Amino acid sequence: MLTPEYLYRITEGAEDIASQLHKNILDKIIARMMARIGRGEDYLLTATDKWQIEVLQEAGYLLEDIQKELSDKTKKQVQEIKEAMEEAGVTALQWDDKIYQAAGLSPVPLLQSPALMRIMQRNYEATAGEWRNFTKTTANEAQRLFINQMDSAYNMVVSGAVSYTEAVRDVINDVSEVGMKVSYPSGYKLSIESATMMIVRTGISQAAAEVSLERMKEMDWDIILVSSHLGARVGDGGQNPGNHSWWQGKFYSRSGKDKRFPPFSETGYGTVTGLCGANCRHSFGTGDGENNPFEQYDSEENRKAYEKQQRQRALERRVRDTKRKIQNMQTAI
Repeated sequence: MLTPEYLYRITEGAEDIASQLHKNILDKIIARMMARIGRGEDYLLTATDKWQIEVLQEAGYLLEDIQKELSDKTKKQVQEIKEAMEEAGVTALQWDDKIYQAAGLSPVPLLQSPALMRIMQRNYEATAGEWRNFTKTTANEAQRLFINQMDSAYNMVVSGAVSYTEAVRDVINDVSEVGMKVSYPSGYKLSIESATMMIVRTGISQAAAEVSLERMKEMDWDIILVSSHLGARVGDGGQNPGNHSWWQGKFYSRSGKDKRFPPFSETGYGTVTGLCGANCRHSFGTGDGENNPFEQYDSEENRKAYEKQQRQRALERRVRDTKRKIQNMQTAI
């Protein structure tokens, strides 16, 4: 089992790499923009066809620059994911193995179990693959952003809608404000940092969960204990997997046959919204049916804590975005 605190901090290294990637990409976009429009109004007011040709040439150079940046950061990121996942797997089984050993059983260490290591490797490859997949589109998105903003600046000045100085200021502000987003098929968009956090946390959580379940099968163990934390998601407030505060901090029967405990299926494990789903900080491990160190929180207390956490995270995102914008503006100067 992994604690909620552990799952909260385990993404820090990956987020730092993603944040540096985000900043560097925007810096490259702005540097290329300033190379074109920072030369003065006379240079900006060239013939439309000449302008478009030169912008496309710059966009090609930009694409090459960003692809190199992505290659560098991807090497660092996949190594970070691998190390974090290995650490999480070992940590998760430390909890479980203590209970097995207290029951007179002799579990094999993670690194000595081919079956468990295959689970870890499969989850590592899936998580690293998700990172690679969304970064593949990032370079093209950056190139598209550059071209659109350059066209916008040109059209604003040529039409007389704004002055040259205002056009430069506006497009730089737009790039810094919008930033780079990861788009999902549903239409939902996340910043590179937030998408990375979700991918890594979910991947590590699911890897640890699969390892724990496989070990339970090896040990023929049925009782599961789910972690808890203040500020858990409440969903619609009903008794369903989307309401994490409802199922957290309890013992469950893995098979559903031990009637002393509710069936593990109540947690929604294996679904996007349930236990160990997208960005979930809950985990689970072996339980003895008696000793439960996790607190049971009042529903109203939990709801207020959840809302407070959401406000805090929104504030943290604003602070991070503001820092990035300042750095981007410094690049433009």
